[in-house]
Amino acid sequence: MPMGQTLFDKYGGVPAVTAIVRDFYKRVMKRPNLRRYFIDVKMEDLILHQIAFVSMAMGKASANYAGRSMSDAHAGLRITAASFDLAVDLLKDALVAAEVEPEDVDTIVQTVNKLKGQIVGQ
Repeated sequence: MPMGQTLFDKYGGVPAVTAIVRDFYKRVMKRPNLRRYFIDVKMEDLILHQIAFVSMAMGKASANYAGRSMSDAHAGLRITAASFDLAVDLLKDALVAAEVEPEDVDTIVQTVNKLKGQIVGQ
């Protein structure tokens, strides 16, 4: 990757991230144990927030992510560690399907996993 280029840039910016996020949520919604967390959620709004979040996880300037804190966004949902891990696996699957290179998948997943404590059990 050229110096100064982010994963966000490398994989095509917003269009690529949008495809990844939409694929991820298709996978999530096929899983009843994950789908239950999204009852009464405006999915299109959530997808737009996730596009901003995943863009940040791929190196886009964090100033572009204006969502709530992870703890606030997941407060009261009682997300289990198993559900979090499954969602991460589905994100990996979406990244692989988008032909993200394995080492870049690992980098993105590491960024997401750092947030586990702010998401699980909140």
